[in-house]
Amino acid sequence: MKKHIAIDLGASNGRVLVGDLGEFEVVHRFVTQNDQILGEFYWNIQSLFAEIKVGLKKAFTKYGSEITSIGIDTWGVDYVLTDAKGSLVSLCYHYRDSRTDGLIEQVSKQLGGKMRIYERTGIAFQPFNTLYQLAAMQRDRPEALRAARHYLSVPDLLAYWLTGIMKNERTHASTTQLYDPMNRTWAWDLIDDMGFDRSLFGDIVDSGTVLGSLTTDVAHEVGASSEVSVIASAAHDTASAVAAVPAAAGQTPLYISSGTWSLLGVELPEPRTDQASMESGFTNEVAASGGIRFLKNIMGMWIQQECVRYWEGEGQEIHWKELDEETLQCAAYRGYIDPADARFLKPNTYDNLMTDRIDAWCREHDLPKPSSNGEYMVAIYRGLAKAYAKAISDLESVIGKKFTALHIIGGGCKNEILDQWAASETGLTVYAGPVEATALGNLVVQAWATGELESLQDGRDRIKREQKVKIFRP
Repeated sequence: MKKHIAIDLGASNGRVLVGDLGEFEVVHRFVTQNDQILGEFYWNIQSLFAEIKVGLKKAFTKYGSEITSIGIDTWGVDYVLTDAKGSLVSLCYHYRDSRTDGLIEQVSKQLGGKMRIYERTGIAFQPFNTLYQLAAMQRDRPEALRAARHYLSVPDLLAYWLTGIMKNERTHASTTQLYDPMNRTWAWDLIDDMGFDRSLFGDIVDSGTVLGSLTTDVAHEVGASSEVSVIASAAHDTASAVAAVPAAAGQTPLYISSGTWSLLGVELPEPRTDQASMESGFTNEVAASGGIRFLKNIMGMWIQQECVRYWEGEGQEIHWKELDEETLQCAAYRGYIDPADARFLKPNTYDNLMTDRIDAWCREHDLPKPSSNGEYMVAIYRGLAKAYAKAISDLESVIGKKFTALHIIGGGCKNEILDQWAASETGLTVYAGPVEATALGNLVVQAWATGELESLQDGRDRIKREQKVKIFRP
């Protein structure tokens, strides 16, 4: 197979990888920088683009003409607005910024109730959805919204900066709560009722669409040839990850894409927008195949990451192997948390630490608060395993199907403690891997777009044959 570049940006780090479905190399790894400025939380989007170009230059220096295409995936919901010439009209907000607090109820009332919004979009109600971010901008930055002429998701923007071509990729657009999954276009009636300018929302393209070549300036800067194409991969990172679930044709695999978030669900041919699905908290996002990822957002390794970030900031040296050993030694500790509690969404601040929130949750639920790093990890991992079990039970009830196995994919599947506890809590056999599911899914879409694979299933079949998977039994 030809070589492709997968640019994979997660909420904590980004990677530029080169390769195919059998073998690939991370040529550049970097922190996805964000900043709190005057009480607001932003992505440093220019820094991310600069790091991407560093990675591209390393890739082309090493592999040159072997590379035929580039694809980008990132987390969902976040966006920028540009003016008529393509310049940013505001900074790129981080989805954990607090400006959307309380807007779900307000916007739902404006749009005729939650059921109407869910029937039109199929998206679960999360305060960070693009709908509420734009509503907050309409309230707080009306002059910026008036100056805007184009809405671009984060991966849409990065692809635009590479190619000069503006498009909205479908899997990412489907996370906004402004997309109609039944008619496969923007939910124009909601956009009109919000008072958003229709012209902001551009052409939606499918995963696998060839956008175009690198601009002359970028190609010269990174050492690429004019034949290299930028492809709209499954631009939402979960859509890329799910494209790499190593499932056989005809299966409806149950999966968790595990990382900063745990995204638990299945693929369905059509959206489910009934009341039971809404009340169970399931969301309908577009898959790389064009089908529906019917899933639930569960807070994932973010809670762990914020604890570790605090401890390291206090001068502790955290070594993951030692932390895992301490966690297992503390397994008799009976505390746990509910990761769905909204208090765990926001990052650490000096007066509101993640560890303090865990303490408070345990106190409120008559559980002993953790007394060591290991016990904090037990509380987090046990809470996640319980959340998985509850979500699977809800899913089985809503779609009327029982599962016997669970695929855990992505970086979080390296956590073998959580893999085993998830198996024991759910009663399902857990298949953990591939670790690099998001990058592999990105590469699958590119290989499909360039004709190297006849279908996405061909890519899954190859991943199933060639990638390592560990098995954990209840």
